[in-house]
Amino acid sequence: MEIRYRHYFIEALVITLILFIMGFLLGFSLESARNAELTEYYNSTKSDLGLLESQLKSLDVDDEECSKLITQNFELGNRIYEQALIFQDYETAAIFTKSELVEEHRKFDILKTIYWINSIGIKKTCGDDSFETIVYLYEYPATQIEEISKQRVMEKISQEVRSNTKESILIPIAKNLEISELTELIKQYDKVNESVLLIINEREVYGYEESKSLISN
Repeated sequence: MEIRYRHYFIEALVITLILFIMGFLLGFSLESARNAELTEYYNSTKSDLGLLESQLKSLDVDDEECSKLITQNFELGNRIYEQALIFQDYETAAIFTKSELVEEHRKFDILKTIYWINSIGIKKTCGDDSFETIVYLYEYPATQIEEISKQRVMEKISQEVRSNTKESILIPIAKNLEISELTELIKQYDKVNESVLLIINEREVYGYEESKSLISN
């Protein structure tokens, strides 16, 4: 009897190990496919940003050209923001490839920084009142509960500001990933050392506490 029960135990253990390995391989395969999808999107967005930048530099500016440029910029901005939300879901679900996603995150934040710079250039060319930029800066990855809570609140505030502002784009960027272009861009702001920051139209700057006044009414 004891030998038979031992056989059942070994059989159950083997089945459990097989299921575990299959689950691991399936999960890893799924996450790898998602990462490949992110890389494909990154390359596509990088190409679109390059095209937008070249158009901005070569424009003989008139109202019609500015209108086209602003429309393209908004379409690209919406795509980048929607992909950022998808990326966020991938990060939450990731188990096997979290370390790889940190580098992917940095690559996308470089793109978003370039997008912000291009948006500033378009406004200089077509008028500061062409549209509004709402840039939400934060630190990544956040590990402390207090910091995660602050980021969630600031994210909601930035979304609400965007929804209450006509012709605006929202650009969330991690500010601590050693992106030289971003460091150069934000070093002018005196609150830059705060862990979360909201910059509206490159002029109005709000730290965590000040940002609450934007939705107090």
